[in-house]
Amino acid sequence: MITTNSGLELYCPYPRRLHPLVHEADAHTTSWVHAFNLATNESTWNAYHDQKFTWMVARMFPDAPLFSLCVASDFNTLLFLWDDHLDALAPNEFNTGFERMAYQMMQILQAGKTFTLETGGPLLAAMSDIWQRMRRISTRAWQARFARSLKDAFTANLWRMQHVNKAHNISLKDYMRFRPQIGGANFFLELATLMDAIHLPADLRVHPQVKSLGLYCSRTICWANDLYSFSKESELGDELNLVMLLKHHQQLTLEQAVEQAVKIHNSEVALFNNTADVLIAVCAAAVKPVLEQYILTLGQMMKGNIDWSGIDTTRYQYVYA
Repeated sequence: MITTNSGLELYCPYPRRLHPLVHEADAHTTSWVHAFNLATNESTWNAYHDQKFTWMVARMFPDAPLFSLCVASDFNTLLFLWDDHLDALAPNEFNTGFERMAYQMMQILQAGKTFTLETGGPLLAAMSDIWQRMRRISTRAWQARFARSLKDAFTANLWRMQHVNKAHNISLKDYMRFRPQIGGANFFLELATLMDAIHLPADLRVHPQVKSLGLYCSRTICWANDLYSFSKESELGDELNLVMLLKHHQQLTLEQAVEQAVKIHNSEVALFNNTADVLIAVCAAAVKPVLEQYILTLGQMMKGNIDWSGIDTTRYQYVYA
């Protein structure tokens, strides 16, 4: 848990939970990674395995069926592997490498293209396999929403790549607008409904306050991630992060920027809870059970992200002193 020197802590009033079959899902993902040659050697995979990507989704979705949890674990692991693959590219290859891969990923989701190890290599073959399994447990409407959200994330990350080396020129407003898509929190909202088999009626899904719930949840996850990851990112020269942008734009010390970021996170959680209370109070009785389930799932996502970042993974080392 992040605690500032003034005693301010990340606020998220949801229970700490972990899927009881996390080890089974983790064993599946390990076998799956090897089947698709996603790790170049055993020592590389061991380093990734220590980061416990399965634990992240197992904390976010502690009630998911094992089949669904394995899909989420594989997908989450693939995203982190792809992210690190991009980081290893030469600067002159980075943008074109990302755009090419993003285009091919969307060919899988929107055009029904299937890649094998021989025709597409490990990343595309692995995504083809994930998409086939996602389709088995989802509707066409969900598939279309998920594909759109992933495309939005790709677009936002292209924006990020164009600005990562000139972070101080980015306004806080622009960064905060793009951040949920940059971090993939937008498509994790869709993943959440798949994991817990939540079928929101169409009119409820587009309700302004329900959409606000998703936005507050997405941003909360991203602000927590920024707080846990800014030290690692800054060491790599990447200051496109809430903490570092607050420090620059508001002329704060690092400790003050951390405290301000924690306050922003906590205010988003409060907005989420307040909006949820209002919605539950005024919604029709027929939709109340599914709305309550959706709210609880989003709350668990926020809490699970914090617990994974602070307890399980070795990926982030939170240092601001």
